[in-house]
Amino acid sequence: MDKRQFLAQPDVENFIGWLVESLPRLPVQLSFSPSRFVVGGLQQHVNGIEAVHRFYRWKSSWYDEQTSQRIVSDNLASTERSLQLLRDRLLAALASGCEHTTYRACLAVLEWGGVRGAIPFLNGLRHQGQLVEYLNRCKRLFDLDGTQSLSDLNKNSILRFDAGLTKIHALIDGTGSPIYDSRVGAAIAMLYSLYRESATVDAVMSFPTGAARGTQIRDPGRLGYKSAPQFFTPSVPAERWAKSQLELGWILQDTVRRSSLFSGSSVDRCRAFEAALFMIGYDLQCLVPASVPSIPASSPERVKSASAPRGGTWVPTSVPFSQVLREYAETSQRRGQAMTLREFCQWQLEEKGRTTSTAMAYCAPLKVTEFDLENYELTELELIANGGPLGLQALLAGQPGFVAGDEREQVYMVDAFLCCRSAQVAAVYGVAPDDLLVTAGFAGRESSARLIRRVGRDVGQHFGLLEGEEPSLLFQKFYGEALSDLDVQLDLAAQALTASNCRVS
Repeated sequence: MDKRQFLAQPDVENFIGWLVESLPRLPVQLSFSPSRFVVGGLQQHVNGIEAVHRFYRWKSSWYDEQTSQRIVSDNLASTERSLQLLRDRLLAALASGCEHTTYRACLAVLEWGGVRGAIPFLNGLRHQGQLVEYLNRCKRLFDLDGTQSLSDLNKNSILRFDAGLTKIHALIDGTGSPIYDSRVGAAIAMLYSLYRESATVDAVMSFPTGAARGTQIRDPGRLGYKSAPQFFTPSVPAERWAKSQLELGWILQDTVRRSSLFSGSSVDRCRAFEAALFMIGYDLQCLVPASVPSIPASSPERVKSASAPRGGTWVPTSVPFSQVLREYAETSQRRGQAMTLREFCQWQLEEKGRTTSTAMAYCAPLKVTEFDLENYELTELELIANGGPLGLQALLAGQPGFVAGDEREQVYMVDAFLCCRSAQVAAVYGVAPDDLLVTAGFAGRESSARLIRRVGRDVGQHFGLLEGEEPSLLFQKFYGEALSDLDVQLDLAAQALTASNCRVS
């Protein structure tokens, strides 16, 4: 199915018509908790998607190696300038054909976006001398004015897709292809759900999304609508996610063509549309009609407190961390290349006699949303398994430090941070670290809090970030201010616990 055939489908044509009619007056209640991405938070009721676009917020920065300057952005104008510079750096690097320069330009995009998942994959392509070729080959697949069909985006042409690669592919494209992350996916999935309430034709679309790192809702299914397919599940392989980016791009392009939404060229208008979806997708409750009750604050679905804002859970799958890394590296060495998780799971069943559930659990730190070890070279796997600063350096693959984004990922590295900081904050306020993690919402019960601390301690000690539960010299250099929002939540939780203890006494 090509662009013309896709847009000619009654469901697609009617959905675009609904967008054209509904978006100019769409009521949106933007409600952002204070964080390092939205300093001071945001509480604003607006009407119309163009008004949403004007309130765009995303505080971020990246290091520009060409000028040796850090590029900082936090609002619409500064973000547009930052993205244009990132786009220029990427395109220049690709034009040069230099693998190293292209890789560094990709790292800058990932740093701006607060994601690291694509790094092992991109680094692997660089080692093979195939990064420039792969990105150029993919470029035509996301061209909104191209002649490609959806079937051209398949497991042979799309080797991987995630929140980082969607940014890179979108920036390389010059026709307005959107960044399709969990927030954009959530927003378009919710708008499609609202449209389907009055639709009279058969549904032919579904838009995947992913989990937020906090308590925000990004699945229409949690608000009573049809659930959206989830990233990193069998229902959303890499090519499906990539197709969703192309489909959304066609929809955005046709919507702005048929309306007066936004200003500038077609490309500018598509990018503005995507930025507005990004804001809406922070929490889908912003689109819940007033007549429909939102999930109450006391609900287990969405626990919040005025004195101690609750965070999303950071409870990991329990594994003997160092042992798993060592086993994976050693078996990969014997096979001559990094094993797939399926192969590693099978090896555990046959060689270690573990149960299927245990073998799958032991793969948890290795999966794509965590360390993604399948995409590392054997020499790097050995360093990572040995741990310490050299292992951490190999894991980072040129990244300067920890990068924290808007989605729930890198749980094991976050737990190392929480292990240390919960102990430090608890000591200052005279409360128990386990109680602190539960009150902050990072764990649901004390046993889960103990698991966070135990696994976090193992991870931190393995890479030389922790000495016991105390930070090493490497700790601050690695994490920097990347998880400052979690620090705030720990501090507020400690204050709430202290106030509660005072009332009881």
